[in-house]
Amino acid sequence: MSAESQLSKHAHNQLADRVAFVVYGSITVLAAVGGLLLESQSLKPRQAAAVLIVVAISAWLAHSMWRVVRARARQDPEPEGSHELHELLRSWPILLSGLPGTTSLVLAAAGAWSVAVGLRIAQGLGVAVLFGAAFLTARLAGATRSRQLIYVIALPSVGLVIVALEVGAHHI
Repeated sequence: MSAESQLSKHAHNQLADRVAFVVYGSITVLAAVGGLLLESQSLKPRQAAAVLIVVAISAWLAHSMWRVVRARARQDPEPEGSHELHELLRSWPILLSGLPGTTSLVLAAAGAWSVAVGLRIAQGLGVAVLFGAAFLTARLAGATRSRQLIYVIALPSVGLVIVALEVGAHHI
């Protein structure tokens, strides 16, 4: 394999990892939004935004640390720097998953809409991110048009299932 081909494969793999990290974080944040919706009448927008930021940071740290534990337990070779730093830098896109929902809640704090509306917008944005990630995943996989359609339906459906579970939790 030529050096140029290896570089191209490395860039492809990095993009695939980043998409996977965004999906991981987005699903985690969608679940948090559902919990916040249960209390939306008593929440202030800044409180709700803070929760989404904390959830994104927690998901990032949890994901990074499980990879570190696995690498150390398997006695994987040490990357440049420590395993901890390597994994934290590698999985930073998980942090981005909190931005869409946090943005909708910052706008709620500015008076654009209520916390409940901001959380519903956060749900919609989370599902939209999953839609985009599904499309990009299909393209990265070199999938046929029919497989691309399956990706684009399946991944956002996970987000919709989370939203449906949240709606069900409201009625318990």
